[in-house]
Amino acid sequence: MSRRSHRKSRNGCLQCKKRHIRCDGFAPICANCRGAELECSYLNNRTPPVFLALPNSRAGAGTYATSPSSASNNSPAPSISSSESRTSRQNETHAAPSVTLPGPRVQIQTNTQDAFSINETHLELFMNLSSREFRAAEDPTQPEYIPTAVYIQHGLSTPYLIHQMLAMSALHLSTTFTDPQKINYYHSYATGLQNRALSLFNQANPVLEVTSSNCIHMFLFSSAVGVHLLSDTLHYQVESLNSFIERFTHDINVYRGVLAVVNQCSPLLREQELAPQLTLSQTFLKLPEPTGSECNDLLNLINAANIPDTSREIYRETSIELQRIFDAAQGKSRVAVVFTWLVLLSPDYVSLLRQGEPEALVVLAYYAVLLHRGRHMWLIGDGGRFLIEAIADKLGEGWRPWLRFPIEALDERDIPLALD
Repeated sequence: MSRRSHRKSRNGCLQCKKRHIRCDGFAPICANCRGAELECSYLNNRTPPVFLALPNSRAGAGTYATSPSSASNNSPAPSISSSESRTSRQNETHAAPSVTLPGPRVQIQTNTQDAFSINETHLELFMNLSSREFRAAEDPTQPEYIPTAVYIQHGLSTPYLIHQMLAMSALHLSTTFTDPQKINYYHSYATGLQNRALSLFNQANPVLEVTSSNCIHMFLFSSAVGVHLLSDTLHYQVESLNSFIERFTHDINVYRGVLAVVNQCSPLLREQELAPQLTLSQTFLKLPEPTGSECNDLLNLINAANIPDTSREIYRETSIELQRIFDAAQGKSRVAVVFTWLVLLSPDYVSLLRQGEPEALVVLAYYAVLLHRGRHMWLIGDGGRFLIEAIADKLGEGWRPWLRFPIEALDERDIPLALD
């Protein structure tokens, strides 16, 4: 997806100019700032001023606003550590999940001018959560199925969760339009709501302790944040392969936190309503030896490649895990299955991918086949095709034998989706 061009606006607000997007010039708050919940510079000439959440740019590594209380006490923002081993994450059952990403502190002040004002966009987003289009990735026949209604039910009593769900709804709506202005409006709104959700999470969990009263909310919230970030990357970080990999590997570190949250919360959740769904991550950690053939050529090429033995072993293990995911998917585009491979990735492979090693890119292209097969799901879109084509272009003709399976997959007929 190429960067959308826009005409420069001499009278645009300062925030739009800094973000290099076109401003509609509407006062007192332009559409872009309203969607992203930014303090529009047009408000400077208006009294009393209205201060909204100030999320940071999502162009690079994600950074998020923090609450006034967290900004004032200078306590470190919780972050998901990519260096934790799988074993240590499983053992730390009482450590709180961390879902905020490191970034500059931004103080938030809310608009208290009219406590009864209604934001029609929020109503639209809430209604969209129940639409068939938003719920298209749900499959009641699968063990990992958690209906959107469960997120809504718990979100009604948990501000940070309902803000995150509204953020996902806005992200979904941004994928349904072709008008660049509407796409930008809902995408910016999704970013602003997610930033607010993360800030509210910090406020609600100052001690960061998992308890019986907050474990379900933490689990649902962390899962939604991880999926949101990856979906956002698949849709909106496709200007270049390098920028995609930078954001993608960053999101992998965040998504790994989902497994950590499950492990931390599971002792408290076993007797609650989500207990059946919590077996999914453990099931994937104990998948049997792969039986499919999708990665056979990849494994043969890795075994014969002239590469260091340490790298070879990393690629072998990663490819075997990927074949297990192909087997588990069973030809269906199941979001939970497709995203699970990212949880299982070793930090060593992620490091090789960030370095742009050709073999690491080929493995990613094989994974992109699963993404491409789920292209009709709004959470995934055309991210799989972009990856396969971008990696093929970067590596050139000499790597075509390695990329035969991913390239041929682009011509596959549509595979039935797992819809409810």
